[in-house]
Amino acid sequence: MIGLGAMGGLVVLGIGLMIASPRRDASEPLPALAFTTAGSASAGGDTAKEANAAVADAGLPVVRPPPAWRVSSLASDANVEVAEGSFGKRGLVATLTQAGLPRTEIRRLAQAFEGIRRIDRPRESDTFVLAKDKSKGTVAAFEYATSPFDVWQAKVDEAGAEGRIVVKKLDLFVERRRVAHGLVVSADLTKAITGAGLRPEIALAVDDALEGHIEPGSIRSGVRMRIAASEEWVEGAFVRVKVEAIEFVPKTGSPLRVYYYERDPRETPGSARRAPAAGFYDAKGRQPFHGQFRSPLALARVTSRFNPKRLHPVLKTVMPHQGVDFGASTGTPVYASAAGTVIAAHNSGPCGNMVEIDHGGGIHTAYCHLKGFAAGLRSGQKVEQRQLVGYVGQTGRVTGPHLHFVVKKNGAFIDPLGLKMDGVRVLPPADREAFARKRGDLDVAIDGVALPSAADVPDESDDKDLHAD
Repeated sequence: MIGLGAMGGLVVLGIGLMIASPRRDASEPLPALAFTTAGSASAGGDTAKEANAAVADAGLPVVRPPPAWRVSSLASDANVEVAEGSFGKRGLVATLTQAGLPRTEIRRLAQAFEGIRRIDRPRESDTFVLAKDKSKGTVAAFEYATSPFDVWQAKVDEAGAEGRIVVKKLDLFVERRRVAHGLVVSADLTKAITGAGLRPEIALAVDDALEGHIEPGSIRSGVRMRIAASEEWVEGAFVRVKVEAIEFVPKTGSPLRVYYYERDPRETPGSARRAPAAGFYDAKGRQPFHGQFRSPLALARVTSRFNPKRLHPVLKTVMPHQGVDFGASTGTPVYASAAGTVIAAHNSGPCGNMVEIDHGGGIHTAYCHLKGFAAGLRSGQKVEQRQLVGYVGQTGRVTGPHLHFVVKKNGAFIDPLGLKMDGVRVLPPADREAFARKRGDLDVAIDGVALPSAADVPDESDDKDLHAD
């Protein structure tokens, strides 16, 4: 399917190819040129990556088998009570006890899983669905999931021995669809992506892919990109999207392509070398890496830099600009630049709603003019790098929505853009042949999409100060 349109300041040209395929054995590798693959996550496979389907004739629709029966469907049964959620830090016994299951039933359930999947020490992110017989208080059915692709189901065997619980890993139908898009950036890429109907998760993924390969502030009006990504679907429901390759075409200068690469053990089975870091490499197999800090906004667009002698655009007097301003629309997610401890999340006057984080080593960061804070954010809370802390707004002394990002070292203001400590990794010789094959496959996908003209979107200047604080 081919479509061309302009919405939300973004011109998009996209092409997708659907390829039908039967189920296959989990040990078979995924064909390199599959634009869309489909298959089942079998009981013998450890991950969905090992459970794709082979590619058949191109141009045919994907044929999905009937969906697997799920425990959640029992919610409509008046004789059954259904509870679901994640385990968090409570563990199996505490979680299922809170759901109303007696300890004898919890023990019986754990015993049924023995030799199939260990469930007595779930990860915090692991999820469950429990169906309990209201009159008996016993297990009717139970699901344990470590991911959307990996789900184990337990049901009482009505035809067999009385009370026996049978456990199996669900044979879920998994699809991976490669999609490719060409686009022209306008003043706000995140808003344009959403306005164009593309999945908003792409914004952060594109930012991660280009991090270190381009200079901060390089994403501006008139810049063009071609993106190849893979969408993952389970039983016809979207799960996640993964960027595989990006071509970045600046307004001036040479285009840049980056490719996601992760070593497949089957490609280099005899290699004793340590596996290279999974991530985005340029065409020569180079991957920039950074130190402790990252940009607080996906696809950050710098509109005002750190300047101790700046002439304030509103007050018309010399007033130091003690941070960096990033242009973004109201409601854009703001992330912690690095792991640390929240010092404050409150209204601070001219800075508006502000989050301040202590990263140790005398380094503090502050995020100003926020519309609001992440749910539950509080003083003393530990946060991870790229954890949501708030949303772009225009609270405090400002003339428009943006993020004012501040960094202090031992109490003194420093340039936030000076925090980045760059280095470069190079793929070892053992991986170069596999990387070349992957790069060739992704080049075909990108070259199959027309690159829009920069003239398709008005070239708005990003160099002037669009707001003030």
